[in-house]
Amino acid sequence: QPGSSFKPLYYSAAIDSGKFTPASILSDTPTVFYTADGKPYIPQNFQGTWSGNVQLWYALSQSMNVVSVKILDSIGFDAAIDRAVALLGIPENEIEERGLARVYPLGLGVCSVRPIEMARAFAIFANQGKEVEPIAIRTVEDRNGNIVINPERELRLKQQQKGEAIQVISPQTAYIMT
Repeated sequence: QPGSSFKPLYYSAAIDSGKFTPASILSDTPTVFYTADGKPYIPQNFQGTWSGNVQLWYALSQSMNVVSVKILDSIGFDAAIDRAVALLGIPENEIEERGLARVYPLGLGVCSVRPIEMARAFAIFANQGKEVEPIAIRTVEDRNGNIVINPERELRLKQQQKGEAIQVISPQTAYIMT
């Protein structure tokens, strides 16, 4: 489970929604959310403390659970899941089995994500919103120093072929998230 490291993924969707800016004021107070079947969901902050009105950037930096679930609730599960899937690079056929479900605990990172996928997602923020594909081996050389396999070149060619589709999120949103 990625836990709170998952929050920036859907916060970026919140920024893109136009409903929020880093300076948006949200209330960090005890809140009851209701599931589709009417059951209450009551998230708690770490150590059970509340901060009252806070700016969005501060809520994210302090990993405030209640504010995060409020943001998730406001943008909707689909927007949050779609953004997370795009940033993480999770194949469509794995979404359900990974626990990327339309439930409030998703906002607290209760799902299955690989560390390399989290690295990819955060690298996209740092790469001005452009896709990053982590690789472990850049080249393989024979004993004479000749390159026999070049995964990095193959990756760069694949990225060039994508053209504008390499932009996962806008450079503006990537800047804000960074």
